[in-house]
Amino acid sequence: MAIENSVFPVSLKTPDFRPGAKGAGQGMAAGDNGSARSLNALQNKILQSLAKQIPGQSLGSMKRLDANDFTPEKVAERIAGFVELGLANARARGASEEQLQTLKEQATRGVEQGFKEAREILGGLNLLDGKIKADVDETERLTFEALKNLELAPQDRDLVGMTRLSMMERYQRAESLELNITTQSGAQVSIQFQSAQDTRVQAEARMEGGDSRGWLDVSRTEQSGYSFSIQGDLNPDELRAVEDLVRDVGQLANEFFNGDVQQAFEMLPDLRFDVSQLQSMDLNMTRTETYRMAQSYEQTRQMESPETAMPARRLGQLMESMQERFNLPPLQFLANPMDDGGLIMKTLVEQDARFKEAATEQQERFQENMARLLDAVRQ
Repeated sequence: MAIENSVFPVSLKTPDFRPGAKGAGQGMAAGDNGSARSLNALQNKILQSLAKQIPGQSLGSMKRLDANDFTPEKVAERIAGFVELGLANARARGASEEQLQTLKEQATRGVEQGFKEAREILGGLNLLDGKIKADVDETERLTFEALKNLELAPQDRDLVGMTRLSMMERYQRAESLELNITTQSGAQVSIQFQSAQDTRVQAEARMEGGDSRGWLDVSRTEQSGYSFSIQGDLNPDELRAVEDLVRDVGQLANEFFNGDVQQAFEMLPDLRFDVSQLQSMDLNMTRTETYRMAQSYEQTRQMESPETAMPARRLGQLMESMQERFNLPPLQFLANPMDDGGLIMKTLVEQDARFKEAATEQQERFQENMARLLDAVRQ
């Protein structure tokens, strides 16, 4: 997740972290001072501690600021803003008020620990005195004051001239369907398929004075095709055979969407075909051939280039794989393994995101091509 808090990371562990040392000041603009560097390091330490306490928060996109951005007021605001954004994201994800309170307490402890460790490091470097100590004390006071304000209702918060707009949209879709196949003995076997899609969009815009910042995060997860369960009176070998069939057909269904396979359907729009036809097409790509099909002879298109050979080859390989897989000996306990395999493949294709997200016209082409494919394989 991209978080648009503005920090230029500086290591608190470096032995060169002291006023005037080159190693400490390389990230700061000209004219920076020891107090700004100390507040920079203080801020980083606290935000790093917070990132461990607030799920989903990250320091990965933080960008460089100059010394003028490291005042007690601005550092406190960024720390409190980091916590506020984490709570807002948790609320958008559906966290309860009790969970939000627990998260806020964790964040507060993270801030306390960050200040403690930063003070120890600065003290060990003999930097925690004078203006630096005063700025650290003021930053701590302002930070906890801002965190306390987070307990108020949103309309009562003092945003100090800052406007922030956050939004989160989430779309979830879950579908399931059931197929029944019959064994030779007449027993019914139920195969249940599940698919799920989760799309989430998060965005935030912040406007403060003339400065505007924003981020957008889009994530999507999808599961389909291979989530299934089998119910029926099967022995272990039969159960394993059906499970293997579903998994193998899932791979064949994926191959169905291959561009070469779909192109082959377009190249052969006016005839039905079988495996021998496609094999012959592959071997005789520069001649016009005739083949016996459905008690009649039909003429294939003339194919004259290697580019047209590949689609026919891929389609032929797919058909051979389907015929071989649907007729394996372990499946002969089924009443009609060829039809059952075809039904499973048709189901998996229509549950695939590539089918579901296609335009209606394309979905109809997929269905037509699948029907032709299954008819040819059954011959």
